[in-house]
Amino acid sequence: MFKWIIRSKSFMAGFLFLSVLMLLSIGNTVFNNGEIRRDVFLSDEKGNIIDAAPYPPFTVFPLGSDLDGYDLLHMMIEGAKITIGIALLIAVLRIVLGLLIGSLLGMYARRWIALFEKVFSSFTLIPLTLVAAFLLHNVLIMQPDGFANPFWQRVLFEVFILTIYAVPTLAIFQANEIKRLHEEDFMEAASVLGGGPWHKMKVHIFPHLKENLMQISIQQFIQVLIVLSHLGVLNLFFGGTFVDYGAGGPPKSMYYEWSGLVGTYFRSLNFHPWIALVPIGFFTLTILAAQLMLNGIKKASEQAEEEKKIRHSASLPLQNNHSEQGLFSLHQSKEA
Repeated sequence: MFKWIIRSKSFMAGFLFLSVLMLLSIGNTVFNNGEIRRDVFLSDEKGNIIDAAPYPPFTVFPLGSDLDGYDLLHMMIEGAKITIGIALLIAVLRIVLGLLIGSLLGMYARRWIALFEKVFSSFTLIPLTLVAAFLLHNVLIMQPDGFANPFWQRVLFEVFILTIYAVPTLAIFQANEIKRLHEEDFMEAASVLGGGPWHKMKVHIFPHLKENLMQISIQQFIQVLIVLSHLGVLNLFFGGTFVDYGAGGPPKSMYYEWSGLVGTYFRSLNFHPWIALVPIGFFTLTILAAQLMLNGIKKASEQAEEEKKIRHSASLPLQNNHSEQGLFSLHQSKEA
């Protein structure tokens, strides 16, 4: 299947977009110390101020600047590694925990899967954004006397909430898949030959789950990005929302993470729309790139399955030929 994935133009287009964005972001941190270009005022040769931030796109900077004169494109590049990295981390944690719990249910508690499915089915009906906003508000919003918890605790709590919510649904899905595979003939043969539960999981079940795991991982990555953007609109920025109670300015992100920039610049839609549309656009492009990768994997899976069927059908005449030759030779020996 891997060769079909590499040949998929949609997968490679999405993969290259995300890879280049991550490399540029890491490079800016390594070689530029994470600094962002800024130009508050424009002056002529005589030193007279001729313009001031914010600058529209395609003037001073390619995508314009914010109210403080920071290059928006440069900010998006710097924040890419944080945003994409967070979404990847949470997606991987969801998949690992879901697979682990689902494997235990599928191997040792198959009779309880239906009960767990009834109990946790409501998780798919309640939007994660509402649950996360309710649980994270007091932790992420800065109080007049500062944050109640240090940065690492805020990050761990947010990652935990965004991860654990999706685990029951993923675990039940994996458990049902493992339960279905246990009913296949090859699993009965493995049991007869003395294969243990973990041996069957490693040799027989996991290879069948790999394709689904790749697709589910990208789906979870997309879902996390969407939830982060929603939380940004609600001023719940990753790691904490800075509130200036003295000056009374809008809530600000302490980093260049995209959800924080969406929330920070959301109010500028009515006055300087490009400022808010740039982070929204990067969220959209990243989700589209991930969707292209997902479509490429699905198409590669279909092509690999078709190739497998063609190989199987091509080998059938040969097998029939051998069986006919065997019957013919047996008939000849009986006549002799």
